Amino acid sequence: MSDLVRIERRGSMEVLVLNRPGERNPLDRESSSALRAALHAAFEDPAVRSVGITGAGDAFCAGGDLRQMARFREIPVEEAYAWPQAIVDLHKDMLDAPKPVVAAVNGPAFAGGMGLAGMCDIVIASDRASFAMPEAKLGLFPMIIVAHLARSIPRKVLLEMMMTGDAIDAAEAHRIGFANRVVPAAGLDDALAEYAAKLEKVSPVALRLGRKTFTLLADMPASQALDAAQFLNLPFFLGTDLAEGVDAFFGKRRPSWIPTDPSTEQ
Repeated sequence: MSDLVRIERRGSMEVLVLNRPGERNPLDRESSSALRAALHAAFEDPAVRSVGITGAGDAFCAGGDLRQMARFREIPVEEAYAWPQAIVDLHKDMLDAPKPVVAAVNGPAFAGGMGLAGMCDIVIASDRASFAMPEAKLGLFPMIIVAHLARSIPRKVLLEMMMTGDAIDAAEAHRIGFANRVVPAAGLDDALAEYAAKLEKVSPVALRLGRKTFTLLADMPASQALDAAQFLNLPFFLGTDLAEGVDAFFGKRRPSWIPTDPSTEQ
């Protein structure tokens, strides 16, 4: 595994640490590819119930590598077009993630770094975290990250941030619904462990299928979503996890979920 991403197993959670602290953990082709590889490995490991993403040092992720972008004018248009492919693929991977992914934002999450936090299911923000999309100040616009951020930030708030490039702090990120929780910097690891423990207690099948159907249903018109939801209930109704969960509830015991390997499923 690449040293661009450090992997730490914390109980049932695999924590992926962007590991270029001296450069504030930029998200470029190489780091995106390394992060994708680490995510795929975690998704395919039955012992991993959830995934955490954070940054080494005092930044979460500073976004794209400006030194690489400075060379765009010198390269063929085809190469410039292909440059963000790994980042696009990372966003697509996260649309279909089979396990919960939690961002632990330990510092600035700028540009593509804010997009990285936004593609996660849950965002825990340190009180030292900040969020911004300053691309317009550099002659660019944050195109790729719109796909995820428009699903978690009110449209006018998002557009204002993109047009002005202004940063918001963790408290404001929580107020607008982007961050689920704000914690003191010293408590970020503990908060991540709390989520790992919570996610370990619930059905892995329910999470895997539920996450996929949530994305599908949330993007449908309401009437279509209701019809689809009735059909999409069947895998839950006919599966073994519901029977185990109900038996455990009436037996006043903790359910015994059977680990499954998502890589073996179609």
